[in-house]
Amino acid sequence: MHLTNRMVKILVVAMFSVPVSAYADSWSCSSENNVREINIEYPNSTPLPCHVVYKKLTEGFEDPQILWTAHHDDTYCEEKARGLVVRLEESGWVCAETIKATIQ
Repeated sequence: MHLTNRMVKILVVAMFSVPVSAYADSWSCSSENNVREINIEYPNSTPLPCHVVYKKLTEGFEDPQILWTAHHDDTYCEEKARGLVVRLEESGWVCAETIKATIQ
């Protein structure tokens, strides 16, 4: 039993030691009854080009908006998406990362 608890602790530490950027390409944010999604999309299943797509799911906006696109800098979309998440959180929204897909 003691060994099992120790293994669980090691696994938890290992999971949180993995860089978040390796997994984060989607966030769901909520405020009261409103939900918004921020997604980094890779149309060719490669790091470039990428798009930051913003969806207002519960506010009467049906069409997703492409806010930013990158063709030459593979960190640009993640930086922009994370910046938007920070701005929403500073405005009182609660955001959580969701895992959609990874590029290897």
